[in-house]
Amino acid sequence: MKKIATLLLVLLLLPGLINTRAASTPMPIIVKEYLNATIVTDGSGHYYCGPWNVTGYIIVMNNKTGETISDIWVPIDTTAAKFTLSESNVTAPGYAVVKFNSSSYKPPDYVLDQNPDMNTFMHITQLRSGDSVTVKYVKYYTTGCPPLLLNESMNPSKIVNGVNTTVNVTLTVKNNIGSDVHVKVVKILPSDGGKEGWKNEAGNPSFTGSSGTTSPSGSAVGFSLDRKRLYWTKNGNWPDDWFTLPKDQTGKTSFNISGTPDLSEVGGNTKKIPLGTVYLYFYMPHTYTGLKIGKVFAVGNADVEVKKRQHTTPTIWNETLVFYDTSGVFKYDLFNATLWATEGDTPDSTLISDSKHSDQTFNITQLLPGEIYTWPSNGSFSFTYSGVPKIWGLAKFRISNDQNKGWWNYTNATYSTDSSGNSTYQVIEEIWAVRGYLVKARKEIRANYTNPNATVGCYLIGISLSNIGEWMSPYVEMYDVVPSGFKPSPVSTEGNMVFKPLEMLAYDANSASPPDFSLKHTSTEYTGYVWKSYPLPAPQLGFAEYFKGTGLANNKTVTVVLNDTTQKSWIVYPVYEGGTLKICNKTDGTPTCYVEGEEFTVDKTKFKVIWIDNNLTSGGGYVVVSAEGNYTNLNMKVYNPVFVRYFVCGTGNYSATNLFIVGVDPRNTLDALAVSAPEARMSYGTSNFEIVFVIVAIAASIIAVRKR
Repeated sequence: MKKIATLLLVLLLLPGLINTRAASTPMPIIVKEYLNATIVTDGSGHYYCGPWNVTGYIIVMNNKTGETISDIWVPIDTTAAKFTLSESNVTAPGYAVVKFNSSSYKPPDYVLDQNPDMNTFMHITQLRSGDSVTVKYVKYYTTGCPPLLLNESMNPSKIVNGVNTTVNVTLTVKNNIGSDVHVKVVKILPSDGGKEGWKNEAGNPSFTGSSGTTSPSGSAVGFSLDRKRLYWTKNGNWPDDWFTLPKDQTGKTSFNISGTPDLSEVGGNTKKIPLGTVYLYFYMPHTYTGLKIGKVFAVGNADVEVKKRQHTTPTIWNETLVFYDTSGVFKYDLFNATLWATEGDTPDSTLISDSKHSDQTFNITQLLPGEIYTWPSNGSFSFTYSGVPKIWGLAKFRISNDQNKGWWNYTNATYSTDSSGNSTYQVIEEIWAVRGYLVKARKEIRANYTNPNATVGCYLIGISLSNIGEWMSPYVEMYDVVPSGFKPSPVSTEGNMVFKPLEMLAYDANSASPPDFSLKHTSTEYTGYVWKSYPLPAPQLGFAEYFKGTGLANNKTVTVVLNDTTQKSWIVYPVYEGGTLKICNKTDGTPTCYVEGEEFTVDKTKFKVIWIDNNLTSGGGYVVVSAEGNYTNLNMKVYNPVFVRYFVCGTGNYSATNLFIVGVDPRNTLDALAVSAPEARMSYGTSNFEIVFVIVAIAASIIAVRKR
């Protein structure tokens, strides 16, 4: 018989201005550096500089992916910048723990190996959909001028009130940054009918004539149809490509502006009035301070499966690992696949000779959402063992460096100045970080939405055990692990643990009261639970699904299986009516609703509403509807699927990746899989964001166990 149990470890990897290129990137990493400076010009070509600084922001975003990103490692090089990043300057959601590396806290070796030039590593435990983490830093400069100087000179430098005058303007951009920069310039004149000190008539002021000589070569000046905007770009159009301004050179262009001033709009006395606003956009392939972002590691939704087959020769066993990209968003790099077998019940127990196989390569393969990778590609490894081995599988993956399906590092720089010469540089650098055969155990890990802003990360654990084969199973044991760094919450009730339906629990450790489990094992590394279930009927199969709330808007399409193996798609949703929760089926138009405990028949197949979570009255929760069968040996009703739910909370710098483990008794199994299904809503400021756990950076460790 084949048995499969799976442990999936996933390492999880802000507001502000987001470049439009990043709008579709699931996990943009953005470094924004603003050069804040004030330049005063007298209109004759002279300028005066005061103190200036570079204010930077490192932003890690989960760009409304609808999924959660976890165990995010963002490598950073601050060597050239000559400053240290501080946790006191971090802005993050209350549930996210953010730490920087120290002598006592280091990133995994595979992160270090891929980032040998980085000296700082930021770890984020979790990012839900729509959320972000921001790290601020400031570097001050008390002498000299900022490195990109924008200046205007005007002739004449003074105009007479009420007299139409043409002013010739020379605009220069000097590059003192130390490297080539890519530039675009827009100058926008005051609008007609405003109160800036210009006579209220059409086209006053406006650009007139054509531009003068423009440098450097490869740049040109054009105007909008209403002659209110000047575009200095590669071809003179907007939007258009950048032109390159080499280091230590000055770009120059000239143009005419004609208009009639009206000082009565601004008090009637002599004063400066705006001659438009100049926006200078530039970017360079690095930050001004020299800060750099390395190769980000993070993980998202995935499944792992290990398969064990007994050869026709009883002492020969075959082992296979299957990795599933179950994310609807992310492409993954799979960089570690390991299989091994042990004599004992733990991964580190006695290793069976010739059973261990490992491939550690960047990358073994890349998988798009929905793709599957089987290792080895020829089907399986084999080894000899006279007993019943326990098969373990480990997979490590990370979200790919992909602009549309992964994390991406964006760079952009922006500088603007007004006609008075008061300049604010906005230098922004945007970096932008299973299936089986017969019996399946599926674990879902979700944010605990009842407390989304808790100071610790709390998770809702839901595990469904299903018989997806054609015949009734024997007794089945299901295993789960609460790893180090997590505790059931509350501890006294094992996280309010429930097993549904309770009559399917073949052995209850404490039949007098909840929590409901068959066995509990506690060690320094983990707490383990075992549930022993009565046989699960087949082929009939119901469903165990999470709903975000009640009402038709929260409907889901589920697939059930009837006694004759026919599959049916139902549109179902919970409702709360008259103080009672119900589950409704709208498949045939008019909804039919059932309360908890109610039975109904569809084409000679009996179903029972096993459980409707009371949390659905105020938020999200599970609904379990099981197909009914009969176990003749005990003349009892049995159900498919069965379901376990409980809560855990992390403490300190916890790793949510370690929650991705689940096991199923190999005596009758096909697979077990652990998945992240973190969909929630949380309040952030005045807006609501879909929260998803995004995984940007590192590797997901997946361990699968099978027994016979």
